[in-house]
Amino acid sequence: MHEMSYVIQVANLAAAKAKEANAVKVEKVAIAVGEMTGLVPEYLTRYWPYAVKGTILEGSCLSIEYRQVKMRCAVCGKIYHPNRDNQYLCPDCKTSRGTLISGREFELTDITVVQHVDG
Repeated sequence: MHEMSYVIQVANLAAAKAKEANAVKVEKVAIAVGEMTGLVPEYLTRYWPYAVKGTILEGSCLSIEYRQVKMRCAVCGKIYHPNRDNQYLCPDCKTSRGTLISGREFELTDITVVQHVDG
C-alpha cells in the first residue's frame, strides 16, 4: 500500500501548483510512473479520490502514463527494454553495459485547472 504515500505526494504538489496558478478547481492531474518504481497504476487511481477529498483537487481525474524500462546500450547504442526474453542484455550485441534512459520516473507532468467560475 505504499501507493497511498505517492498519491498524497502528487496531490500535495498538484495543489501547490494550482494555488500558484490562482486556480479555483483542478480538473485533471497527469503523472508519469516508471516500471522500476514498483507502483501499481490501478492502486494509484483507486486511492486518488481519498487523497484529494476536501481539497481543490476533489473531483479531479488522475491520468497515468506508465513508462517501461528502457536502456541505451553503451556498445552499439540500441535502445531496448531489458527483460527475461533477452536475458536483460542488449538484443543486438548481447552486452550488459548500458545506461538507463527511462523507467524510474514518478513525476507530475501536467495539471488542468479552472482559474475562474462564470456565474
